[in-house]
Amino acid sequence: MAWRDDYRPGAFRGVPFHLETSSSTGGRRTVLNEFPLRDEPMTEDMGRRARKFQLSMTLIGPDYMAQRDRLIEALETFGPGTLMHPFRGELLVAVFDDYSCEESTEQGGLARISVTFVEAGATPRPDSQLAQGSAGNLAADALQADALAEFEETFSVAGFASFVAEGAIDSLQAATQSVLSAGGLLEGSGEFGALYRGLTSNFQQLILAPGNLGGQLLGLVRGLSGGFGNPLQALKAQLALFGLGGKAKRVTSGAAYQTPARTQLAANQAAVYRLIERAAVSEAVRLAVSKPLSPPATTAHRVPGASFDNRDQAVEIRDQLLEELDRQQLTAGPARYRPLAKLSADLVAELNGRAASLVPLTRVTPASTMPALLLAHRLYGDARQAEQIVSRNRLAHPGFVPGGVELEVLKNA
Repeated sequence: MAWRDDYRPGAFRGVPFHLETSSSTGGRRTVLNEFPLRDEPMTEDMGRRARKFQLSMTLIGPDYMAQRDRLIEALETFGPGTLMHPFRGELLVAVFDDYSCEESTEQGGLARISVTFVEAGATPRPDSQLAQGSAGNLAADALQADALAEFEETFSVAGFASFVAEGAIDSLQAATQSVLSAGGLLEGSGEFGALYRGLTSNFQQLILAPGNLGGQLLGLVRGLSGGFGNPLQALKAQLALFGLGGKAKRVTSGAAYQTPARTQLAANQAAVYRLIERAAVSEAVRLAVSKPLSPPATTAHRVPGASFDNRDQAVEIRDQLLEELDRQQLTAGPARYRPLAKLSADLVAELNGRAASLVPLTRVTPASTMPALLLAHRLYGDARQAEQIVSRNRLAHPGFVPGGVELEVLKNA
């Protein structure tokens, strides 16, 4: 078959032209590395180069000007277009840089247009799926911002008797000590210890600036999330702060005590514990829904998510978080309800998605005493699962799994 049999009339975006000459370039994007005092170089292949096609097109005839204008319009149109290459067939290309158009009186009735096309390739489609935990993290940020604003509006010692300031400091000392105890952390441990000392050593000054005080309280609870090497342990520390205000010693109330100063004293105590509880539940949701081992972002407060090894564990954590969010919603005013409700909705949506991909738990009762390796082989066909059976059921010795005793194990999918 002769080459003329495969030759096609040239056209771009449906505008025909006569091809005078054609050339193309391509290759590999190879990076050459040469090192001092070393004879051998190193090359790195960074992928295929984009193919380029240089065409010299001719428009000829009594109506060549109209043909020229149509082709120029096609070359200047936005986006890629279809090139019918006389030798290479149909290609999706984009115009690369400038084109040139040459005309002369010596050769009237003719225009030569030279242009370089480059393969258009595929436009990457944006991923419509949100990153795991992104909705929950944004809702947690919104709740913390709202809680901080509420604290700043409520907490005040200015213009009141000195016992209001003293009572505020007492509430802050008790509350921050509870945060410290919840994590079981030493005061001097790492970043959390620095946050704790910075806050507790400046109560006298901070109570005069509620915005700064609230920000440091919020930072202390956030610091609890990063104070552990295991995010699941950090999550449990946040859970320990749920309902913290209900355990605090209440300001004496009653008709005889309904003075403006004592009313503010009670409001300050409630504001401190409410901010800590809102911060704790939002941080707990963040830990529950975020991707495990994901690096913290630089533009917002992010922490690596907790790893759940079974569906039941994830569901149990979800229910604990929802119970606390429901409790807080019942006590929140109309203006503060929405961020709590939004966090609840995002928690359910994201944690249900995570839980669905996890293996559920089941219970088995071995008929007789046997080694954990043998039981794992019988249950899963994989003796390596023996370790999780031993640790999950706190067995005294892996060589003797007692018969007739119910065990909790991962369901064999």
